[in-house]
Amino acid sequence: MRKVLLQIVVFSVLFMVVFTINRALMQVNFIPSDLVSDKSEFVKMYLLGAYHDIRFLSVAFLPFLLCGFIVLFFSKKKRNLAIGGGY
Repeated sequence: MRKVLLQIVVFSVLFMVVFTINRALMQVNFIPSDLVSDKSEFVKMYLLGAYHDIRFLSVAFLPFLLCGFIVLFFSKKKRNLAIGGGY
């Protein structure tokens, strides 16, 4: 279970880093600097982009996390029966 959670966290971090780099490259290459008068709009762009990335990740991984916790719960319950001599 720990490996699955670690893989989900690592993928989420990589996903966020890749799309943050993508936004930075798009800002440098496609948005002219004289077009934007206020630099806080770029900060807002990065924050809103990160917010939507986190929403996507939560929707994408919620079923995996729920299944993992259900399996973890039932595996511990089954182990307790076997240890206690539940037959």
